[in-house]
Amino acid sequence: MQDWYLMTPSTRPNITGGFENDSFLDYKEDAFIEALQTDIAKTVTLYYSDLTKVCEVRMIISGNLANTQLKSLERAAFAQIGTLKAGMYVGYENRYWLVSGYPGNNGICEKATLILCQYQIMWQDETGKIIKRWANFTSASKYDVGENGYNIVLSSNNFTIWIPEDDDGQTLDGKRIFIERPKKGVLPEKVYKITRSDDVLYLYGEEHGGILSFIADKTELNLEKDRPDLQLCDYISPTASTPTTPSENPDKDNTSSEPNDSNIITTISGGNTIRCNRKKIWSVNFTKNNESITTEFEWKIKSDFEIPSVVNENTIQIKIEDENLIGETFILCIYQSDKCLTTQDVEITDSF
Repeated sequence: MQDWYLMTPSTRPNITGGFENDSFLDYKEDAFIEALQTDIAKTVTLYYSDLTKVCEVRMIISGNLANTQLKSLERAAFAQIGTLKAGMYVGYENRYWLVSGYPGNNGICEKATLILCQYQIMWQDETGKIIKRWANFTSASKYDVGENGYNIVLSSNNFTIWIPEDDDGQTLDGKRIFIERPKKGVLPEKVYKITRSDDVLYLYGEEHGGILSFIADKTELNLEKDRPDLQLCDYISPTASTPTTPSENPDKDNTSSEPNDSNIITTISGGNTIRCNRKKIWSVNFTKNNESITTEFEWKIKSDFEIPSVVNENTIQIKIEDENLIGETFILCIYQSDKCLTTQDVEITDSF
């Protein structure tokens, strides 16, 4: 009878054995799911790197009773296997937490480390698209006196910044950004330049996600290029996608960037490349007299091959998984009725 009750190497399960460890292996995940329905678990919100909402899930969050200030900025999340990826955000206690560690599991549940995001940074890519990411900050100059120089004294400071790893996040390298505690009625003045990018330190693979790590060095405000009112440094006006000429456009004279009004401009933002095996999102914006407006439209994709896509209001998400398509191109189109308002050529590139 002893062998029947104890789970030991000598009592490996089989289909007809009836041993206790048969039931354990069959129902181990069910036991954890039951725990998620109790008060020890919390309902949290999962977000992609661009803060697109994924879903609400139940998790067990540990580490709430920290012994040090630094540990109070960290949590451990226990969830069902396959729930978490590094670079996702978890909405918990009215804050954004970044999944920073490599998610692992023990066959029963999945565990990953979370770090608190203290501040949202903003910058623009080469097309003028505005990118926002909640980031985790740690001091990279803890014992710096905050000044340098002899004849001219300049302020100095350094931060290590962690954000999710994705195509938009990689455009932060070399940018200048505002980093300053929000003050009611006061525009930001503290500017930092991204001087170092640790591209591969925290890349865990497509299945497990990743983190981008940057060093931000204190620099000076330049009001000729910076827009404190928009919290954007080196500001550039977003560029509208250039409509194709009638000879290049398959819909001939139906192409127009002006939906029913000569003062309305249609803009597709998101760039002209997509990495194989990486999700990417494009958005469309309609402006009139430099102000955003809404109008009816439809996303269409022109290509010689099938492209899976997910449309959500003014955005379209695409992921290409066939590596044989690297080097191929397709066309994103914005249609209104039977008219093509604007297009964007997109090339499929290698994932590395």
